[in-house]
Amino acid sequence: MIRVNQLSKYYQSGEKQTAALDHVSFDIKEGEFVVILGPSGAGKSTLLNILGGIDELSEGEVFIDRQSIGQLSENALSSYRANQIGFIFQFYNLIPTLTVYENIALMKEIKEDILDPMYILERVGLKAHAKKFPSQLSGGEQQRVSIARAVTKNPKVLLCDEPTGALDSETGCKVLQLLWDICREYHKTTIIVTHNANIAQAADKVITVKNGKIKDIQINAHPVSIQEVEW
Repeated sequence: MIRVNQLSKYYQSGEKQTAALDHVSFDIKEGEFVVILGPSGAGKSTLLNILGGIDELSEGEVFIDRQSIGQLSENALSSYRANQIGFIFQFYNLIPTLTVYENIALMKEIKEDILDPMYILERVGLKAHAKKFPSQLSGGEQQRVSIARAVTKNPKVLLCDEPTGALDSETGCKVLQLLWDICREYHKTTIIVTHNANIAQAADKVITVKNGKIKDIQINAHPVSIQEVEW
């Protein structure tokens, strides 16, 4: 599903060049639940942004479903982001003047073959809150809305950047359980960027990043469920 080959990302500041990513390579299979682990500043979010077509790579190749995203035009990149990628961020990016249902149903403006918004709201346990506004929800509920929005778009890949970073541990566990269930039920390739090593216990694959380089790639033959994770 995803192949990253010798990926590098450089930032230029005057005469100084800094490598946010330095010749990174890995593969991810379709339907895998993957955790990208590492401390702040390791290059995790940069990697996620390149996979999502938000940031440009400097060197190397990135293939998503056999498509080289580094060679796409701006229009093709926009189509790629709209059709194949679902983003879930630490901060929920909901539109405050729209109801929960309207925030999710917006996906109809982006893509034709979306899933039924009300059904997905029911799946994330928020059907009863469909007519509420984001400000009337807890942080965990708002994050579930953002997950429902990403899933409703029916993407091939879910990219999650610290999705539990703004939540308490109990609520964070519920959100992770939801992501894990969606990955398994809908066979969505799910990539979670985090500095929380505990989450790795539930991953099919753990990619550890440090100083812009791959430090380790671990495959879990028998990943535990989120409920079994030792917090």
